[in-house]
Parts: sequence; C-alpha cells; structure tokens
Amino acid sequence: MTDVSPAAEAPSQEKPSNPFSRLVGVLFSPGPTFADIARKPDWVVPALVIVVVFFAAAIITVPRIDFETMSRQAMEAKGMTAGPQAEQGLRFAIAFAKGIQYVIPFLLIGILAVAALLYWLGVRLVGGQATYLQVFSVVLYGFTPVVVRQLVKIPIILTKHDLDPRAVETVVRSSPAFLTSFKTNPMLFAFLSRLDVFSIWSLILIVIGLAAASKLSKTKTAAVVIVLWIVGTLVTLGFAAMGAARAR
Repeated sequence: MTDVSPAAEAPSQEKPSNPFSRLVGVLFSPGPTFADIARKPDWVVPALVIVVVFFAAAIITVPRIDFETMSRQAMEAKGMTAGPQAEQGLRFAIAFAKGIQYVIPFLLIGILAVAALLYWLGVRLVGGQATYLQVFSVVLYGFTPVVVRQLVKIPIILTKHDLDPRAVETVVRSSPAFLTSFKTNPMLFAFLSRLDVFSIWSLILIVIGLAAASKLSKTKTAAVVIVLWIVGTLVTLGFAAMGAARAR
C-alpha cells in the first residue's frame, strides 16, 4: 500500500510591514502594529510625514492669519504706538511670526525626540527594557492622530480669513478651547486646548506602544504618560500665565 503524505506546509511567516502600513495600522489595529514596531523600530518615514503635513498646513494657514493685528496689540501693550522705530519693529514682528510658523514643523521632530527621551526614562524607572529607538519610533507613530487633525484642519482653513494666530487650532473643534478666548482667559484656553480629542487619542496609542516596547503592563505605561502629561500641562499653563502678565 502506498502512503500518500500531504505536501509539507511552509512555515508561517509574519506579513512584512512598511512604514505607511504602520501609519494606518496604529489607528485601526494598534496592538499588533506596535508589537511589530517594537520588533523593528524605524523613524525616518513617520518623521517625514509629520514634517510634510505640518509644513503643508503652514503654507495654507500663514496667508490667512492676521499677524499685523496681534503684533500691533503687543507693541501697544509695550507703549510703542507711533514713529519709524515702531513701524520697523512691527514689520520685524510680523516677519518673525510668519517665519516661525514655517520652522515649527521641523522643530516638532526635536520636541518629539525630547518627549521620547522623557518617556524612555520613565519606562526605565518603572522597570521597562525598551531602547530609546523603540520609544522614539512609538512616539512618532503614536503622533499619527495629531497628523490626522492637521489634515482635517487644512480644508477648514481654506474657508477662513484674518484668523487670530492664537486661535488657529480651534478651527477644528476637537477640544473645548473654542468655548473660551485666549485674550480673556489665557490659562483656561491653554488648559482646555490640552483636552483635544486627537491629542488624547495619541496619548492612548503611546501607552499601548510603550507597553509593547518595554514589556510593561499598560497600567504602568499609562502612569508614565499621565505624569508627563500633567507636567506638560503645568508648563503650558505657566507659559500662558507669563504671556498674560506681559500683555497687561
């Protein structure tokens, strides 16, 4: 009798991922995606996506912002209201304010790198074994919801003109900050801006990603993220208070 053996099955292999599939995956299946990121962290493509999207948003937004009114108000608060020196200062202030909007997308990667360093130190303190590269990769991919918010903002901005620079982010009403005014309640505005839905979504993704990278429980990584969020909020409120004091 001849035995007929079934053909040997090839060993199963995990489907290889690429940075673009990861950017989508963190939004819809964060657990498996962050596990894959932890196995093979990367940062170049997500960093480029962040820079390109934020820079594109700046190109569209800057011409629609009323920098002159804000700059005049700031100069009037300092008692500079007339004369050639005041006009020269006004022109410089407007040019600087516009220029910084184009620089922010590049500075943002540095800010995220510092945030990743703080998260890395935090997970190490509670016993995690993640490398800095793993955490940096988690932070960049975890920032994807904020990138989505920028993409949502672009078509809304296209319908606006003479926007207040300090209220540009509230055109997407994903935080309660639109219910108040930066001018009248700067600290409340700053706090409510921290309650943005997309930013909170991003923090949740970072909790999941840190757990996958560090082999810690989500409870521990959530504690790290929450503590750093509170510190960041206090710093934000401090800057808002200083800005309000200078405007008086």
